[in-house]
Amino acid sequence: MSDISKIEDQKAKAQKTLAVMLDYLGLDATLNVEEKGSKLAIKVASEDAGRIIGRKGQTLESLQLLLNRIMFKGDEECPRIMLDIDGYARKGGKDRRDDDGSAPEGRGEPRERRERRDRRDRNSVPEEQLISQAQDAAKEVKRWGQPVTLPKMNAHDRRIIHITLQDDPEITTQSEGEGSLKKVVINLKKD
Repeated sequence: MSDISKIEDQKAKAQKTLAVMLDYLGLDATLNVEEKGSKLAIKVASEDAGRIIGRKGQTLESLQLLLNRIMFKGDEECPRIMLDIDGYARKGGKDRRDDDGSAPEGRGEPRERRERRDRRDRNSVPEEQLISQAQDAAKEVKRWGQPVTLPKMNAHDRRIIHITLQDDPEITTQSEGEGSLKKVVINLKKD
């Protein structure tokens, strides 16, 4: 396949994929794909531009990330795709990333998210301790036959507990509670 037909194929696939994504979200938009250097730019025009951009551009950033991952998984030579909704990307509201997709030093991640991540990291339990806690709780459940409820923890820590015990044929794990901090209940599998 020639380079020109390959690029045209990639442009068509990117446009179709984004159209399907927006359709699943119940959003109408007109899409136009063009080449910009080594990247593909998809210009999106929509009456739902605000919903597509989202708060501080988060929805737009998520759509762009998903679209790039989908396209790259199907074709590792696919160029990076940039989304521009009604000029939002040109206004500095979007894509402050370098060509390799990484955020430049000191930028890229909103301050609130950085602070939340830093708080989570301070409150997070070391992974080895969580794995040990999960294994000890599983032994206790198997020995006594009673469920064990671990203290409230963040999503990252709960995930480590779930992953640690997922292959145990006798044990089930379930997160319970409201909000970002939830308890993990470890129980015997019912036959």
